[in-house]
Amino acid sequence: MTAGRPDRQLGFVAAASLVNAAIALLVLSVRGTGPDGVELALRVTARVSFVYFLLAFLATPLERLAPGRLSTWLVRHRRVLGVTFGVSMSMHVALILRMFYLFAPERPPMVTWADFAIGIPGLLFVAAMTATSFDWLKRVTGPRRWKRLHAAGLLVVWSIFFLCLVDSVGRKQTLHPVAEYYVFIAVLVLAMSLRIAARMRTAAR
Repeated sequence: MTAGRPDRQLGFVAAASLVNAAIALLVLSVRGTGPDGVELALRVTARVSFVYFLLAFLATPLERLAPGRLSTWLVRHRRVLGVTFGVSMSMHVALILRMFYLFAPERPPMVTWADFAIGIPGLLFVAAMTATSFDWLKRVTGPRRWKRLHAAGLLVVWSIFFLCLVDSVGRKQTLHPVAEYYVFIAVLVLAMSLRIAARMRTAAR
């Protein structure tokens, strides 16, 4: 994270992470720590992580397309939002491990091998991006490699969210597919469209 106000930045990450953890624990306390409760908590942590990712993903495009207070704030805090996303995803991973524990030695029925093929590279990118969001690791990485890592990482994580949501539409039964899947897919497509439009505007200049 940036060197400007590290205490305030870490405070934001800590506070947001405590709220995220409280939400997950509330779900588990209401629905239980069995498969049903853990599966719901998995969905909730995925959606919370989605919000933080989207804010970081849209920071630069909004600054280029519609500069203003919101876009300026997002650009200034995008690394903090990225770290918060990384911490949120670590909670998601902890719940995945809990699910495997519940079904051991079998694989959880809601998890496929495609989830491993899609998810593991994404988690590695998230871990690398989160770690290199701290100044000393950013310096070690070098500006060129850092920029490439985070540019590629954003696209990889976007792709994983998109593929997982599309896969869920075809594989998982739900009473509310629009609210649980289609809205998030539409938001992802819109976010990517804004990112492409911002790149095109920059190239045109």
